[in-house]
Amino acid sequence: MRRLAAGLPLAVALAGCGGAQRESTPENAYLTGVHVSSSSVSFVFTSAPAQVRAGYEPRSRLSECGSGRHVPLRGGAFVVVHFQPAASAKINGEQVVPTYTGPKRLSGPGPVLETAKTCDFEADLGWAVGVERRLPLSVSEDGDTVTLRFG
Repeated sequence: MRRLAAGLPLAVALAGCGGAQRESTPENAYLTGVHVSSSSVSFVFTSAPAQVRAGYEPRSRLSECGSGRHVPLRGGAFVVVHFQPAASAKINGEQVVPTYTGPKRLSGPGPVLETAKTCDFEADLGWAVGVERRLPLSVSEDGDTVTLRFG
């Protein structure tokens, strides 16, 4: 019985009881703009996204995150970028207020040919970029702007 009583406070502490603080969930970064130039695509947010992942993907993997529907995109090579936690609209109760009101598909003069939104679900915001051919890719963050540069 003495061992059980001695182990109980340890079990309670490990279970997260006793006033332990929870980790806070990072707030969404809300997209406000997308700018396409010949060799870059910039995404502007209300605040910097906590996580940015970008990389080349085969054409067969270009799909919408919710439906799985194929996303046609011009180009010979394709980069998919995901921002988390991020969204293009704020939800206030039952009201959805868009923070990005631009097009879901933008053209570029080359080597960036076309950019399309592929995901905006559960704090995952994704875009695909079609380029003429596979080029060196760099991702930079400057405050609330994330830029993909090609070449």
